[in-house]
Amino acid sequence: MRACCPLLLLALAWGAGAAGAGAAGAASAITAQTLSPCYSADLKPTSGRLVSAVGCTVLLAAPPLNASTVVCWEYENGPHEGIILKYYLNKPVNTAPSYQNRTKFNETDFSLQMVLQLGDSGRYRFATEAQQTDWFQLEAIEPLPAPEIVGNSSVKAGGNAKLVCSIPEGKADSYWWKKNGELLLGSDHLQFIQNNTLLITEATMNDSGYYTCVVRNEVSQNETSFLLRVLNAANMIFPVIMACVVVGSLIGVFVWCKRRGCLRHCDRRWRA
Repeated sequence: MRACCPLLLLALAWGAGAAGAGAAGAASAITAQTLSPCYSADLKPTSGRLVSAVGCTVLLAAPPLNASTVVCWEYENGPHEGIILKYYLNKPVNTAPSYQNRTKFNETDFSLQMVLQLGDSGRYRFATEAQQTDWFQLEAIEPLPAPEIVGNSSVKAGGNAKLVCSIPEGKADSYWWKKNGELLLGSDHLQFIQNNTLLITEATMNDSGYYTCVVRNEVSQNETSFLLRVLNAANMIFPVIMACVVVGSLIGVFVWCKRRGCLRHCDRRWRA
């Protein structure tokens, strides 16, 4: 990792004694928090690690370090590393191009505000000529969009209904289902398949209602509802067309309906 300030400057600014003290170990840790308003992210300050949503603003607070004429914020993301900004006291802040227009540096307490992008997951630290903090782990996660539910909107009583919940993008850590606002629990009648699929076996009229799929990850929660109707098969009417040819000059077309397991005559039209 590149240093914020060359060791030569360290020796010139502090002398051998100060340099030895600076090399003895890292300073206290960074604290960070997500600034409100921001989805359902945890807004309490944390140390060591913070999970926040893409598009949110995070505040990285620097601990008190020995006086210095140069301070900087550094990052490390896999093979990528570099300096976010470098600040020489009483001079303009020098910010890397990829962080311009989305960071705000406080020249009084050296804190850094940053609007998160998807590629910002990585490690961060604050450094001066003499000291640097421990690395701080930051995770930038996309908030979840509303999920989609796919399934038949109606089913005959006694049949099975399957509702599949999915999200168009991102990754959900958990799924759960509600019916008419009440949490559903698994049973032989209500089965959860890989959490995102609800299977209703031998549906009854009582299974009609609004089913809601709720998705969640560490920074957000979203949901979608779906109306399922269970139809009473005994009361359903199925039209059937039956044609017969009568010997003679008349041909009849009869339309019959099946109801409650028997046939009855519905209509009759005659034509020559």
